[in-house]
Amino acid sequence: MHGPDITRPSAEIIEALHRASTASLTTILKHKGVRNVWMPIRPLFPGMTTVGPALTIRTVPGRDDLQAAAYQPGTLFPGHPDEAIEAVRPGDVVVVDGRGATHEGLFGDLLTLRIKQKGAAGLVCDMAVRDAPHMAGKEIPIFCLGGASPGSTAFNVDYNVPIGCAGALVCPGDIIVGDDDGVVVIPLAMISEVIAEVTVHEEREDFIREMLSQGVPLEGLYPTGPEMEARFQEWRASKGKGV
Repeated sequence: MHGPDITRPSAEIIEALHRASTASLTTILKHKGVRNVWMPIRPLFPGMTTVGPALTIRTVPGRDDLQAAAYQPGTLFPGHPDEAIEAVRPGDVVVVDGRGATHEGLFGDLLTLRIKQKGAAGLVCDMAVRDAPHMAGKEIPIFCLGGASPGSTAFNVDYNVPIGCAGALVCPGDIIVGDDDGVVVIPLAMISEVIAEVTVHEEREDFIREMLSQGVPLEGLYPTGPEMEARFQEWRASKGKGV
């Protein structure tokens, strides 16, 4: 079973979000009243980042009496999310509702290689992954709950449907951003206003860092008061960033 194909953002949106941190994005979304969008899922290898629309996969717990049917044609209880994987388009981030399982892994060396060949921009998995020694060579960002040797017993029953992942709701096509701090879900309907604010937010933090390095105290600087905000706007204009 599956939902409709997802809406994919422009290259300009993806490029802008590659310059944004998850810390900045959670701050902006919090100011807009949206809090439950952060997933405490870290990259398998430090320094990995990912940005892209979510292609979601929903799993349910496996059951021993149905395991024999898991790899049969037309099964309602797929052991592998083959149909979902073949639906991946370049730039998609595959997001798996793994129900927090750390004792087994669905994605390993081979499934990960396939989504890389399909052009996936990353994998976010509320579950462990397998074959960790081989994953670095895949050169695809992987965010997960660590490594596990056993294969998954779960059934992959839906894709491109709303899922829960590490406590956050992910709808198909929501924009996923991941870095060393974790993973943020940007609701698709909010992407334009988030993009409009995140660039200025990142620039303001660059200005604050510069002021702090010059010995300026925190009071009136962070958070930015009226005087420092005026100085920030001057600083921004001097760098050709002002409106």
